[in-house]
Amino acid sequence: MKIVITGADEFVGASFCRYFEALDHEIIALGEKQNPHPIIEGYAGYIKVNILEPIQVFDADICIHAAGLISVTDNYKSLILSNVEGTLNVVEAAKNCKYIIHISSSSVYEFTNTPAKESDASIDANLSNYGETKLLAEEIINFEIPVNQKRLILRPRAIYGNDNQIAISGFLNFVYKAIFFCPIKKRVITSLTHVDNIADAIKLFLEQVDAPELQIFNITDDRPYYLRKLMINILSEVTQKRLKVIQLPVVSFKLLSILNTKLNQFKKLNPLIVNSLQINSILDISKIKQELNYKPSRYFYNFLSEKSY
Repeated sequence: MKIVITGADEFVGASFCRYFEALDHEIIALGEKQNPHPIIEGYAGYIKVNILEPIQVFDADICIHAAGLISVTDNYKSLILSNVEGTLNVVEAAKNCKYIIHISSSSVYEFTNTPAKESDASIDANLSNYGETKLLAEEIINFEIPVNQKRLILRPRAIYGNDNQIAISGFLNFVYKAIFFCPIKKRVITSLTHVDNIADAIKLFLEQVDAPELQIFNITDDRPYYLRKLMINILSEVTQKRLKVIQLPVVSFKLLSILNTKLNQFKKLNPLIVNSLQINSILDISKIKQELNYKPSRYFYNFLSEKSY
């Protein structure tokens, strides 16, 4: 089948291009940058497209929409334009496609210590601007679905893969010589999602015989991770040092984030991010396992053993 993939100038979209080309699909790779992501060279042609403007109707069977602005610091207008209006333009262009797959985000949840289920997403929750716009984008996917079209919304958490590093630059600021001043509360658990696990789920969705018009699933690796242990392992790999860990008091770290809302010295430090280091951020994936027979095969520690930073 012919698949158009948005966001092919970024890691996730580019990874989908390579994955589905290997399954003998014809790939149309779309991105907003002048050049495609390096990993799609030899796997797909590339077309520069601005999703903030009306797009020519796709001549394709499937549309995978992976483009969007991923940020907790950008202003609300920029996020609305990219994530909401951009999604509307893509859906209009994909009106003749048999399938639309939309890559959403776990940011649509206000996490507690209970794993988030699909029904927990709410616009009334304490979401970041990014999370709110991703939820609004989902409303577009859920609106006026044509009779002969099937749609899928996937909500991953912290996507990683062989051609992308987990965002660690902020945590490196807490490493001095061989000491890691750890801001992560002990026993905090988080979900992560390997990009190929997402692609596997899309494949399962496309193979369904009698799918409903819309399906919404959380998607992660098979089990969550202890965030503190995970980050220590990553930083040890990156720095090539045996790190001594000194735990930062939770109260002082929260105070620093509150002061930073006034001083704005650290762009990536805000109360929502701090909160994610103090409570569990787990997605319940029982629904996708039951309805799609999803069996994630990729796991972070296998990835880390193969990764060279």
